[in-house]
Amino acid sequence: MNRRLFPGILLLVLLAACTVYKEYPIEVYKPGEVKVSPDAERVALVYRNFKYPGDTLLHYYRKGSRLVKTRKDPANLDSMMVFSCLNGFAKELKNNEVFDEVKIFPYNSFRRHTGETLPEIPPGIIRQMGEAAGSDWLVALETFSCFFTTHPGAYEQPEANEVVTVAVWGIYDARHQKQVERKTLIDTLVWDKYDAQGNYQRGTRLPPRIKSLQIASTMAGEKYAERFYPSWETVYRMYSVPPLPDFSDAARLFEDGKWDRAIALWKKYAPKNQGRLAVNARYNLALAYEMKDDIPMAEKWLDAAYELALSYRDKDDLKMIRAYQKALDVRKKQIKRLEAQ
Repeated sequence: MNRRLFPGILLLVLLAACTVYKEYPIEVYKPGEVKVSPDAERVALVYRNFKYPGDTLLHYYRKGSRLVKTRKDPANLDSMMVFSCLNGFAKELKNNEVFDEVKIFPYNSFRRHTGETLPEIPPGIIRQMGEAAGSDWLVALETFSCFFTTHPGAYEQPEANEVVTVAVWGIYDARHQKQVERKTLIDTLVWDKYDAQGNYQRGTRLPPRIKSLQIASTMAGEKYAERFYPSWETVYRMYSVPPLPDFSDAARLFEDGKWDRAIALWKKYAPKNQGRLAVNARYNLALAYEMKDDIPMAEKWLDAAYELALSYRDKDDLKMIRAYQKALDVRKKQIKRLEAQ
């Protein structure tokens, strides 16, 4: 081996071994998952009143490991839960100004029907309901179920209640008489006697069964409504800190939101003659420019990092860069959809 090459190789090995990878949370504004047409101003909500044959536990609950039949349930328990769900959905749409007008059809708009499969609403009925409500879109709560469980508590296991909700939603374009989406959402809501800091609150009273079912049903409607409007989401990005003072200083500046000063330090190591440090620097520069909402510049630096990483055939670097490229591609598509919305 050429002895003059040995110190350089040793330095590369030490840098790779001592490089720290940090996860950094960022808030991104993502579009609604449902592609609402810009000219859709009115929506009508309806309960499909469909039940699968196995959905027979409305008047039962679980206490510990025992299945218990209730004795004093309201006769209209199903309609109470459906109303809570649809009302939660409608309220969330109104609060976020998704549509100019939201209407709810009566509970008995569809007769109760069962089957092994859930068919789409026929085009003729979609048209009739759209015309009756004067609505552009029809959102159907196709089927809805909720089930309550109480855990009495024993030994070190504290008392807790939970409700599982299962909702199948359908979206129909009333003007074109076709289904746009069908989505199943399953959620579990738990009540216990711990506060937000994890401290046990002995005197806390858990909500009774009917109240728990109503709260969980309302939240099931609110949860589905979130698909219709933009919202903030926390995503995580990685950046690297090789064992050099400039990279440590740049990391502190970056964490403090001083993007431009961090960029100035990282750019010192971005030229190709900086070897593998340039891969780290270019990757970090991509993240800094994303934080500045300059996605084209972020892509430019990430592509440059990928090109250099290829020459070193470093599988870990290439895997991390490709993952970030996919994340940026998703971000670009979200921005385009936000602009359209």
